[in-house]
Amino acid sequence: MTTSEVALLGIRHHGPGSARAVAAALAQWRPDAVLIEGPPEADGIVHLAAEKDLVPPVALLAHAVDDPAKAAFWPYAEFSPEWVAIRHAVEHDLPVRFIDLPAGYGFAPAPEEDAAPETAAEESAEGDTAEEDGAEPVADPLALLAEAAGHDDAERWWEDVVEHRAPGGDALAPFAAVAE
Repeated sequence: MTTSEVALLGIRHHGPGSARAVAAALAQWRPDAVLIEGPPEADGIVHLAAEKDLVPPVALLAHAVDDPAKAAFWPYAEFSPEWVAIRHAVEHDLPVRFIDLPAGYGFAPAPEEDAAPETAAEESAEGDTAEEDGAEPVADPLALLAEAAGHDDAERWWEDVVEHRAPGGDALAPFAAVAE
């Protein structure tokens, strides 16, 4: 890849095969920076992953200060692809950032619902969906890949292509297939 290219590594959270595939892809590609799905509030502490005493299982935790019941966490095990990517970044002195909506967005109060429709006609007009319009529902892209490969189950396809893939060859190939 050229220096201006971006690689998207689609993974299964806590998938040992995904973690091995991410490690191989990062070693092959040698990126200039690593971006990981997660809360950007944790950017300031991700460097702690370089500490030798910090060993998985570990987790990021975010909570609303005034209501600790509103919380979210991001657990990492040794076999988590995200942990492997974080460790790769800190071991190679690369910038590493989390790229998702801030965790606080999930803690915001839900918007007030509009008043219920007054008539059955209004209710029907508001309830239209793609299926009711006769349109096909959006297909699962992994199911389409599985079908193209001769599998009738997207989970089995993922297991064969990513989780059980033997090391070697082009480490970016499975990710390119998923991204395509």
